Amino acid sequence: MATSSLNCGVCDLRHISKLSVVWCTECDEGLCEGCQEHHSLSKGTRNHTVIPINEYHKLPSDVVKISQFCDKHDEKFSIYCKMHECPCCRNCIVESHNKCQQFSKLEDVINNVKSSNAFYEIEQTLEEVAENIEKIRQDRQNNLKTLPETRKQIEKEIQKTKSAINDHIDKIQADIIKELYASEDKESKKIRQLLNSLEDKQQEISLLQRSISDIKQHASDLQTFVSMKRIEKEVSGKNEYLNSISSNENLKQIVLSFNINTAIQNLISGIPNFGKIMVESKLSDIELSTNKQKQAQMMVTELLSRSFENISLKLQQTINTIIHENTTGTYLLPDGRMVLSNNALFGDTVIMLNANGSLDFRVKMSRRAFDVTHITKNNTLAVSCGDSGYKCICIIDMQNQKVEKTISVNGYNYGITYNGSNLVYSGSYQGIRMINPNDERVSDIVGGEMPPYCYVTTFGDKLYHTNPEENTVTCYDLHGEIQWRFQNESVLQTPRGISVDNDGNIYVVGDYSNNLIMISPDGKRHRQLLSRKEGLSQPWSIHFSKIRNTLIVANKTEKVFLYSVN
Repeated sequence: MATSSLNCGVCDLRHISKLSVVWCTECDEGLCEGCQEHHSLSKGTRNHTVIPINEYHKLPSDVVKISQFCDKHDEKFSIYCKMHECPCCRNCIVESHNKCQQFSKLEDVINNVKSSNAFYEIEQTLEEVAENIEKIRQDRQNNLKTLPETRKQIEKEIQKTKSAINDHIDKIQADIIKELYASEDKESKKIRQLLNSLEDKQQEISLLQRSISDIKQHASDLQTFVSMKRIEKEVSGKNEYLNSISSNENLKQIVLSFNINTAIQNLISGIPNFGKIMVESKLSDIELSTNKQKQAQMMVTELLSRSFENISLKLQQTINTIIHENTTGTYLLPDGRMVLSNNALFGDTVIMLNANGSLDFRVKMSRRAFDVTHITKNNTLAVSCGDSGYKCICIIDMQNQKVEKTISVNGYNYGITYNGSNLVYSGSYQGIRMINPNDERVSDIVGGEMPPYCYVTTFGDKLYHTNPEENTVTCYDLHGEIQWRFQNESVLQTPRGISVDNDGNIYVVGDYSNNLIMISPDGKRHRQLLSRKEGLSQPWSIHFSKIRNTLIVANKTEKVFLYSVN
């Protein structure tokens, strides 16, 4: 259970009272300055996430109450029950969920929850509901302003008519004005009641928006996930409230009008009244936003569509590399240097070329090097070494120009990429996997067997994978669900290297088709950008530099091409 957020939890156990300066979201307790230092150095806690205690206090009280530990068994949650939509500890599974069928690792469920589509959709829906409330409020206020204006116009007309007739009509005039005011008051009261209700809902939405903003910045993943479920239900209720308003008479435009009795001019006939005040309900021209996210996606798709059609490549440089065979991996660094990995039967190397193509340095590998990527967090290179019996990933220190670390992955590995926090690689018969290069924790993204020599890349919450045996390019989400699959053997045969540009367009080279094609973000369209006539001959590896807006394409033998993407 969580300790008091004011005092250091470790010192409390030692019967020492010290104020916390940070909060550890994984230990679920506050830490003083001394304990924080030990916490950051200890092997078991050095990778824990801590936040300043003043930021922790910004979290809503109901979010703070969400603990990492089971309040019944005082054991850390590790499993998520999909049937009951709740986190569980191991004892909970045995005692309360032994008949449930669907479980997932909690760390898999809450991983990247703040950047997940579900969290994004809740933010967008909250924004949409707040926007709709504001539209309705403005519309009702405008209608409230028009009622006195039309009332004044009618009153002037009545006064003008009254001046043309005798005093005996005064009573009729008073009656009709009374009816006019009564109609206005009645309809104004309805609108004010709706406005009061809308202001209440607007305040509730504002509180939810502030809450979700604080949650996004300061809450732990578990707190975010559990809060997200609660907020989702509240947002659903607000949408139902708006739908109920839209479906009844509340949004009809109220207009006062006046029909004068034509017989009023005949004084002899004894006209009983001036006319009749009518309240007319017209359909409002207000348009509520519906599914704002889909509309935004449509606009983004349209923009990307134009980008897709207009993209062209301009050759900047052709380099004859010092590697004469089996160049299977390449990466273009932000400073313009190029990294190439060599998968030769003898003499595997990783070489660094300067921007002009000259040799910077060479790292001799004792294992079969396949693909290479850049770990931006510590400026190192990760090389997949999973072929011919070697089952590891090597980390190269570029400053010392040597392998500083070898990570065993217990399986063959080929294409590799870095998504900002983890290495994602194609694990052949173990599927597509993800590994943290610091603590070496491995998790599965896509299960099942994959053939050798597949490549992989990521973009946002999407993962892209080539399969040379089936001639396919597959897009997954980060939970391993297929989003789309591209297969067209008339334009792409034996796909190898793959990369994504800043607009989400996918670039793939075909080994047998000797070409480079571009696939649209939705996987529905394609364009061939390069072919054999531009010098492509068994191209195996590519990389798009999002910083330099440059594409590097490497043939399996000798030549490397640099293209600016326009």
